Amino acid sequence: MVARLHIQGLVLSLALVSTASAHAAAPGPEVGAVTRAFKELERTCRADAGALWGDSLCAPVMVVDAQSRRFIASEAPKQGKYPGPPFTGDLPSDVTVANTATEWAGTLWVQLLWPLPEDPTALRVMLAHEAFHHLQRRRGLTTGDKANAHLETARGRTLLQLEWRALARALESRGATRRAAVQDALGFRSARRALFPKATEEERALEQNEGLAEYTGVRLGASKAAARLALVKTALAETPGQPTLVRTFVHASGPAYGLLLDDAAGARWRREALERADLGELLARALSLDTKPPSEELLASRGKAYGAPELEQREAERERAAQARLVKLRQRFVEGPVLRLPLERMRIEFKPGELVPIDGVGTVYPSGRIVDAWGSLTVNSGVLVDERWKSATVPLPLETHGNTLSGDGWELELATGWEQVPGVRTGDVTVRKPPG
Repeated sequence: MVARLHIQGLVLSLALVSTASAHAAAPGPEVGAVTRAFKELERTCRADAGALWGDSLCAPVMVVDAQSRRFIASEAPKQGKYPGPPFTGDLPSDVTVANTATEWAGTLWVQLLWPLPEDPTALRVMLAHEAFHHLQRRRGLTTGDKANAHLETARGRTLLQLEWRALARALESRGATRRAAVQDALGFRSARRALFPKATEEERALEQNEGLAEYTGVRLGASKAAARLALVKTALAETPGQPTLVRTFVHASGPAYGLLLDDAAGARWRREALERADLGELLARALSLDTKPPSEELLASRGKAYGAPELEQREAERERAAQARLVKLRQRFVEGPVLRLPLERMRIEFKPGELVPIDGVGTVYPSGRIVDAWGSLTVNSGVLVDERWKSATVPLPLETHGNTLSGDGWELELATGWEQVPGVRTGDVTVRKPPG
């Protein structure tokens, strides 16, 4: 469900904590459940036989308990000695733990967090989702992560939800009714992207990465068309309830466009999607529809058909609260004194449903863990990663106990040989490895 991205020399591991991982932590992965998951992925990928994406989704799998860091792997790591099969051991502290494709000990793994989903369909969806990320990494198809700050605005969120309502209507219908609903969805989509100049690039990047992965999960995780449709309709209906849509929106959009494209274009759209073609443009072409932004009159008229007035009122109220929160975040991470950590080869774990972008500055990750050359940073009250992925910022003051630096809601384990020094701004602090 999450990929490791290469951005300007950084390695960014985007860690999604699964629904299952919210349950009480177990002492470690349970061998029986884990080996069943190994077999389930093998059955899924062999049944697919490369048909979906023109390449096998089979991959080595590692299931990890985030607290104990104990893992069970489907094959032996190429470096070190581990008892098995299945092969067990403990991940070192500098390896991020997440639902992701990750490289460790000479192997590119599908890494999954323990506990695994108990529902068989949910498990298959997650396995296929992460296996797609493994395929992306193997083929160099991962895309850069973008902020999508426009999806924190009232207008951006309203137009996105109108698009989803039109997609849901399209999925439930056929013929002329489906075409009309798809045209409505494309109209809301193009209006949003015309309103926000960075929206096309930023949404497309995440749809290519997470949207296609979630489509893969739905497509292969549910064996019947009716079950796939039910999963997508649930995502379209429930995702608006997430605290933020800046990363989670693709879990609804990706599968919805994917299923409609399966009906409209067969298998050929997937090759173009892997080459970074826009999903909306592919669907418009398959149905000979228009992708130009609608007039204001038409947009207002079609919006009313999907409940725009109620949505606009609700989102305006949400935006007022969000703006007040942004003022406090700017004071905490931008205007006040901070510890600024340089990012060179960052690996970060976080919950995508929590992210808060600050337009023109970066993104606040309310909780998570960052590993870089200077050590590891754990936060539970936020860290700001700047929009160029050059630095991470937490607020001062700080206390020092040996190699441990700590402040309000954060703790930094400083690597040997690194030291804290004054920052560029008066009152700021940074870390460095002394010359020589």
